[in-house]
Amino acid sequence: MVRINLKSFISGVAVGAVFFSSISFAAPAVVKLIVNGKEVQSEVPAQIIDGNTMVPARGLAEALGAKVEWDSSSRTVTVTKLASPTPFSELDAAQLAASAKNHYWHVSGGGQGEGLVQSFTVKGMEYRWLGSDIETKAKLLAYLEETYTPEQVSAYWNKQTDNSILLEINGRLAQPNADGGGSLNWAEAKATLVKDSTDKKTFKLNVPFYDVDHTHEEIEVQYRFIPGYGWRIDGTVDSIK
Repeated sequence: MVRINLKSFISGVAVGAVFFSSISFAAPAVVKLIVNGKEVQSEVPAQIIDGNTMVPARGLAEALGAKVEWDSSSRTVTVTKLASPTPFSELDAAQLAASAKNHYWHVSGGGQGEGLVQSFTVKGMEYRWLGSDIETKAKLLAYLEETYTPEQVSAYWNKQTDNSILLEINGRLAQPNADGGGSLNWAEAKATLVKDSTDKKTFKLNVPFYDVDHTHEEIEVQYRFIPGYGWRIDGTVDSIK
């Protein structure tokens, strides 16, 4: 297990992983990476190779509150520390909520991948494999963290797996073989700021229904600025659907 508690990180990294050669372990090749008391989930885990501890640059940097960019032409990973919240308007709030709705139904619909959906039965329940874009825990969490805070995504993962809504089998994810859709048209939602602070905002969203003219629902949504991520929704993942 590697534990890290840093307040800042270098502004540029030109390698795909960070090395800690001074640390020695008598442990398995794959190790846990803990940053500020929280385990970092990454598609490529921290691991020991030839006596060196290799840590994925993206997972480490984002956990330390930095933005990570990849330049394929120069094969360079650039890590930039985000020190303060960026502007976040009512239009931004409405657009992020609409994106969160799309993320929720994309996951509920099984994701996207090639070929036929394979289904199987576990304890009398029919399950299907998730599509290749969200088929692992790391991929799924990273996808949901595009719109929600990491804490809310972690809570969603725990709830889904505890209730067997998500199964993890040999590292691959499956869910009950069912589909659905929402009745609220989040793409047409209008947001009004009701609470404001430096890194937290609450908006009231006026969301119309798809099938009923001139009818809408008012929903308060909380947002929080997360260094390394940007503004994210700080509410349960299934609250916008």
